[in-house]
Amino acid sequence: MLRTMLSKSPRIAIRKAMLPAFLAVLTSFLGCAATPSESMKAAVSARDCAKFNASLMDPEFETLGRGESVWRYRQHTGDRSFATSVEDGRFYFSRIDDEPWGVLSQKIADPLLSGRTVRYSADLKGDVSDLVTHGFGAKSGLYLRYGQGRASILAEHEPNIGQWDWQRVALEVRVPEGFDQVYVGFIYQGGEGVLSARAPKVELLECLP
Repeated sequence: MLRTMLSKSPRIAIRKAMLPAFLAVLTSFLGCAATPSESMKAAVSARDCAKFNASLMDPEFETLGRGESVWRYRQHTGDRSFATSVEDGRFYFSRIDDEPWGVLSQKIADPLLSGRTVRYSADLKGDVSDLVTHGFGAKSGLYLRYGQGRASILAEHEPNIGQWDWQRVALEVRVPEGFDQVYVGFIYQGGEGVLSARAPKVELLECLP
């Protein structure tokens, strides 16, 4: 019996010696695993997708210019430098004075936005000169503001300057955790000309087919 116990002792010692290494590997693996905030969120139901897709109000700009309109205009400073008008569901944004930029936008608020990727798209047609007298850069198109502070995506799509016929363009951004709203709309930051838009739409990326 003593001989049997002695023969098992080296095996026990080897296993004990390997234990720290095994624990180190296990700790490393767990350290690389996603934290709860990084893990995949629960899938969005078809019903919630449809509800979110309808969260952008007045996509035909029928209330533009009225006091109760969801579309709000703002510009850099000074006297109004951009004209806005609507005809047959199409929005027209044109330069009439010298301020560098103007924005028309509305707020989208929904708890589903937190930690998810939102896609904002619209049909755009452009006749926008690249000759400007400001240092902000010549471009015009979609506007998307999100997260903390003033993080914005300004017409970061092609085309966004010059002349082009109707074309669908889109912006996408992952909204940080804890934030449940974005601002979507249009920016005019080019020279002389007009930007035309129709059929704006907001969607969650995971709701797309």
